[in-house]
Amino acid sequence: MEFIKKIIENKIDEEVHRMFIRFSKGTFENRALLSIKMGKDKINVRSSYDIWPELFSILLKEVNEVEVTGRLFKSRKKEDYSEKISSNDLMTKIKYYDFALLDVNAGGYVLKCKKALPKPGKSLDVKFCAAILPLKALDILAFDFDKNFKKAEVSHTFIITEIILPEGEEDSAILRIKSKRKGKIIRKINLDGVESVKEIEFIA
Repeated sequence: MEFIKKIIENKIDEEVHRMFIRFSKGTFENRALLSIKMGKDKINVRSSYDIWPELFSILLKEVNEVEVTGRLFKSRKKEDYSEKISSNDLMTKIKYYDFALLDVNAGGYVLKCKKALPKPGKSLDVKFCAAILPLKALDILAFDFDKNFKKAEVSHTFIITEIILPEGEEDSAILRIKSKRKGKIIRKINLDGVESVKEIEFIA
């Protein structure tokens, strides 16, 4: 998972920061959920909504054109969307939006998801997204564990201990967006029934 990898490598950027904007102080279990089943030449993936951007990016890099339907979110407003479009144009388009929940069909690769954002603070559902992806997607999704497995399950607990406010800012909307979260992530990886745990401190 790219945003977890960036946190582990201390390469925090704006994309990582955006993943935490909706979090207050507290402990949030069952975040960034991932289930991978190995196939002969593809993998079957299930994930929570917060992994959707990475599944989406992986799929679009494999093809030039896609059929897409779903929902886009901007400033708490939502709009339905359907189009046949090039991968590059679609990537450019969704940068304008705060969130995107889209089904993508691209030849032998598929990504489907639910069309409503989960409520902040609630536990997430590993069946929110379903995808069929190429084996090389493991380089991103399984970046820090052995890829010789039949089924992998990954979950995280986010523990936010402090909200770091930007100095000199009084606008509440800007404060919400620019404030950083400090804490740690507990990363659990289960490979065919054998579990390992990592703890990662972060500011994002």
